[in-house]
Amino acid sequence: MEKYCDIVPHATGWVYVIDGVQSASYYHTYDLAMNAAHAHLARIGASGDKVFRRQAPNGEMLPVSMLAKGLPGSVLRVSLSA
Repeated sequence: MEKYCDIVPHATGWVYVIDGVQSASYYHTYDLAMNAAHAHLARIGASGDKVFRRQAPNGEMLPVSMLAKGLPGSVLRVSLSA
């Protein structure tokens, strides 16, 4: 089973959702939310790969690398080590 880290818009900015659990804080920008998600994963010692996704305007969850590169099926896997 793949584990996801989703960066989604929130009424107050952006939040990250890791394996279905939303961050307690919100972030003013997408980049701040992404950085906070990386820091959180490092802090909890997440050893597995995470698939980072961002919510598209139509509500679909797209892998971050698809949005950045426009390549279908492209997935950015981030391996975090403590």
